[in-house]
Amino acid sequence: MQRRDFLTTLGAGAALAALPGRAALANGFPNRAIQIVGGFGPGSSSDIVTRLVSPGMHERLGQPIVTHNVQGAAGHIATLQVAKANPDGYTLLMATNSQLSANPHLLPPQGFDPNQAFEPVVPVCYIGLVIVTPADSPIDSLEAAMKASRDGRMLTYGTPGVATPMHLVGEMLSEQAGGKLMHVPYKGGAQMLTDLVSGQIDLGIVAYTPAAGFVGDGRLRALAVCGDRRLQALPDVPAIPEVVPGISMGAWCALMAPAGTPADVRSRIADAFSAAAAAPDIQAQLIEIGNDPITGGEAEVRGLMASEYALAGGLIRRLNIQLG
Repeated sequence: MQRRDFLTTLGAGAALAALPGRAALANGFPNRAIQIVGGFGPGSSSDIVTRLVSPGMHERLGQPIVTHNVQGAAGHIATLQVAKANPDGYTLLMATNSQLSANPHLLPPQGFDPNQAFEPVVPVCYIGLVIVTPADSPIDSLEAAMKASRDGRMLTYGTPGVATPMHLVGEMLSEQAGGKLMHVPYKGGAQMLTDLVSGQIDLGIVAYTPAAGFVGDGRLRALAVCGDRRLQALPDVPAIPEVVPGISMGAWCALMAPAGTPADVRSRIADAFSAAAAAPDIQAQLIEIGNDPITGGEAEVRGLMASEYALAGGLIRRLNIQLG
């Protein structure tokens, strides 16, 4: 091909790639790198999932999968960034339920409604959340914690931040305990776990991923798993509803695309992601760190969003939870 013809073709291709929506299909999606944006830092549960699955997606799609962490405002900055991105399949959000269910009730809307701003691509996994205590604590079960609180003892519990699923679970437990659980918010889970091990707080509610090492070496004891099911990594640890009926909020993440992203583009991404995540070694690694896979598709994501959006909103308004 002559240089002039090549440059003309290249310029035309670039112009088509810049067009939204179905222009991506005209060029044969994907024809460049795909960016997956996360709202939390490296090492967070959703970030680890993305990085584990990305090589398999790259293998199946033939293009690089770039992980981009955009931290701030409890993941809301990343959420807004992707909501406003070109709906061509090249910018995706690894979203947690706090970004889709809780944050919209806490932050200025800025024209953002998660039910209108995104198209689900594929559900990813339940993020295992655990209630933990120091191994030498006299509180050796969730029943013991609830009894101590009902008997008048004020227990402190740490979480990675205000309005996270961990905080909302803690507030629901506190309601059941007559308001005798005091929230101690941290900026992430690392410092909270350090303070918990040293006995500066009584309880911690945190993702199992960063807590696994502490539980494994015996410094922390897992009392219960948030959500309505036990974790495969902790089969002997009860889910909260087994002890305190009616409290079943957990955490999960899903891959989301900006509204208007073509269905066949989303389907291509979903197929690649699901196949990569289903690899036995990836499944084993996800389960080991407490992230149990979710089966299903778009309908499952929309169902989770709808139920938890209402639950989180009601709790946030009732308890007047605010950021900052």
